[in-house]
Parts: sequence; structure tokens; C-alpha cells
Amino acid sequence: MRSESRSISRANDRLKQILFVLWLTALVGCSQNNESQEDEDAPGYPLVGVIISVDEETRTLEVTHEDIPDFMPAMTMRFEVDPGDFDNARAGQNIRARLIRTEEGGFKLTRIWPLDEEAAKDLKKFNEQLQKQTDALDMGYYYGEGDTAPDFALLDQFGKTITSERFKGKPLYLNFIFTRCTDAHMCPLSTSKMALLQTMVAEAGLDVSFVSITMDPEFDTPGVLRQYAEVYGIDGDNFHFVTGPRPAVRNLIKSYGVTAIDNVDAVMHSLATVLIAEDGSIVKRSEKSAWSPDEFFEALKEADGAD
Repeated sequence: MRSESRSISRANDRLKQILFVLWLTALVGCSQNNESQEDEDAPGYPLVGVIISVDEETRTLEVTHEDIPDFMPAMTMRFEVDPGDFDNARAGQNIRARLIRTEEGGFKLTRIWPLDEEAAKDLKKFNEQLQKQTDALDMGYYYGEGDTAPDFALLDQFGKTITSERFKGKPLYLNFIFTRCTDAHMCPLSTSKMALLQTMVAEAGLDVSFVSITMDPEFDTPGVLRQYAEVYGIDGDNFHFVTGPRPAVRNLIKSYGVTAIDNVDAVMHSLATVLIAEDGSIVKRSEKSAWSPDEFFEALKEADGAD
């Protein structure tokens, strides 16, 4: 009888978790005002659930998920995930993902996004302001040297909400990339230069932040960006690779005068790298792929008053 009671108790707990996730999903959907990162053409099936446990030995996640129409009823099961998604996972976390079948016949979760009520509120508040700022730009105008940088709120490679307020009072390097970029002279080179700048800043003992905004938010989830940052050996303490609602990303792309045209599994794009001073003004900008880390470092020292 005790064993049966425990089983009923666990089942009730998981039912409560599923109901809570359903409620939270509806709330987050409303809060984001349809600003979803979901790509309906992505492989697999949409899944919403809660992480029950994280298995360090097998690097899999046990997830209780809601019903997946025409594919799978609500249940609790274990899933494979990519390294970045596993490292970001924690028990009790509510998530949205795509469920796919592996070549071996197993089940895997990809394109994992955290579901969080407070994060959704921040995204909505800041990105409504960003929308107003973007709408106010004259035709063909974008933010350049001397302008005040626009507001934003996105998710970083750890799934944490990052807002423009976080960087007030300190210099910020900001650029645009995407992880599937294969042109060695574009995103890979730009990320390598930002990594070098991070090292130069650290060796100089300066308190500076870095932000790289993806131009491919449907694919570049927090977990994907985490893996990308680790490949380049980037310290995530002050370097944030950010992603989020497509409209917010598009508004930032437009605000900084970046060209980004979606193609099949790629983005045809230009570049922009900027240095934002402590007061939020843009003090240096480059659209070139051949921008110099030394020049941006010197601009930082001039803006910071360092010798």
C-alpha cells in the first residue's frame, strides 16, 4: 500500500507540473506578444514540458511533457540533448523545444528555450521600447558614432535574460554574428577578434562587457550559442552571446544598419562592430570585416580615460 501511495503521489506531482507548464506557456506566449523564436518549419515536433532530472552520467534529461498532437501523449521520458543544452539544464526548469528522432531510433530535444514568466516580462518591456526607437528612425538611418545606443532585452548563452540596463556605467563592445556562418572572413573572424579584445581588456585590468547578437535567432538558441562560445574559448563572465524573439533581433539589426537576408540554412549579411561608452553613446563603429582589435582597444582607452 505504501508503494502504491508513493506512486500515486508522484503521478499527482507530475500532473501538477504539466498543468503549471501549460499555464506558463500561455502566459509567456501572451507576454511576448507573439514574438516567438519558434521556427514552424524546423524538423521534429514542438514540445513543452518541465525538466525533472539531469543525468550527469548519460548527459540526458528526464522531462515531463504535455501532449504532442498526432505523435505522443503527455508523459515523462528521457531525452538526448546537445552539450550546450545539457550544460544549461536544471531540474524544475520549464522549457520549449523540438522533439526529433535520432538515426539510432532514440528521441532527442533540440532548439531548447527556457520558459520563464519574469524573463518574458522583461523581454516584452524592453523590446516594446526598442520597437518605438526603431520606428522613430528616419528612412535609411541607423545608429552611428555620437548616437545613444538603443535599448534591448535578449537571452544569453546561459539562458539568462540580459537587458541594456545591465551595461550602463561601463563600456560595451557589440557586434553581430550567427553560428552557421561559414565565411571565414565574416563571423568566425569577427568572433576571433572579439575574443582577442576580451583578452586585451582583461590583461589591461579594464571592466568592459561584450555582446554578440545572433542574426539567426531561430537556430541560435542559448545552448547553441554556449557551444559556440566554448569553441572559441571565450570567458562567459563578461561576454554574452544573445538571442531571442525574432522581431527584437530584427529591430536591432535595422537599428545598427546591418543587412541580413535569410536564405536556405544561411543568412546573407553585412557586419557592424561598435564600442559603446559608459554613458551609452556610440564612440566607434566599423562595418568592415577587417576591423582592427588594436584600433578598438585604443578607442576604449580614450573613452575610458585610461593611459
